Amino acid sequence: MKEAWKRFRSVLILAMALCLAGSVPATAAQAAKDKEPEKKPAATVNGKTITRAQFDRQMNGVRQRLLQSGHLLSDVELRDVKTRVLESLIDRELLYQESQKRGFKGDAQAVDGQIAQFKQRFETPEAYQQALKSMNLTENSIRDELLKNSAIDQMVQDRFAKGITVSDEETKAFYKDRHDLFERPERVHARHILVSVKPDASPDDKKAARQKIDDLKARLKKGEDFAALAGANSDCPSKERGGDLGFFARGQMVKPFEDAAFSLAPGAVSDVVETDFGYHLIQVVEKKPQETVPYEEVQPTITEHLQKQKMQQKVEEFLTQAKKDAKITRTAVDEL
Repeated sequence: MKEAWKRFRSVLILAMALCLAGSVPATAAQAAKDKEPEKKPAATVNGKTITRAQFDRQMNGVRQRLLQSGHLLSDVELRDVKTRVLESLIDRELLYQESQKRGFKGDAQAVDGQIAQFKQRFETPEAYQQALKSMNLTENSIRDELLKNSAIDQMVQDRFAKGITVSDEETKAFYKDRHDLFERPERVHARHILVSVKPDASPDDKKAARQKIDDLKARLKKGEDFAALAGANSDCPSKERGGDLGFFARGQMVKPFEDAAFSLAPGAVSDVVETDFGYHLIQVVEKKPQETVPYEEVQPTITEHLQKQKMQQKVEEFLTQAKKDAKITRTAVDEL
């Protein structure tokens, strides 16, 4: 249940600390803007201010993630995203205020652990401090935001998560109605040996790589162990596992590799396969046909999903009423 709420919170609560956890950097211009005196807050909630800096920081994070996915916002989409970001910040403030009414303070020890994990992403303490400075943040401000999130977690678990049950009838009905979700495609379990070839490799380098893979194939034909040869000779990190790539479905590997792997019988080894990465030898370990995942295997996941839905509905009902009861002012989206 706790995991379900955390995933829901990632959508509902666009917190400064979550932006940091995603390693979304603010630009120098954004940092400078954050330091400017603010003429008008983005919103106020029962007298508590949501600053323009908080709003801009969240918008910057959203923009960065969209750009990384190759999505450019139209004017209409931008307005919609701004509205959603502002409302999510208001939602978060309402949930935090409720947590304070109920006396939840957050788990300080867990927050310290989160900060310690975040620090580990940087090579040096100086790099960590520079990242904070570039975003016009301090460790204390991060700790405050994480403690708020933790207090909200505690309140949600106590007020909304308790007592939620999901019956077998509900999980079976979901499995029946959404049967398409549980179709598992054809998969193959394979090992490979890679002799890498750089895109700008000289003809001599390509020839040497080809000779190496041909020699390895000859050794396999003489009966040497595939996994042992992969471990000693492959240029792929999978060599640590004897070249084992695990199971994969169509569309997960480059096409020449995929075509070869799916055409082989279990135990067979391919001819040399050339891809943009270099030369491969592929051994199929096992093949599994398309299948429907058994209900018993997915029942816990369905239960968790339905628990999440029920809790989300409770939170949304609370927020709908809380917004009616609260005194909220919003800066017009076009001014943000």
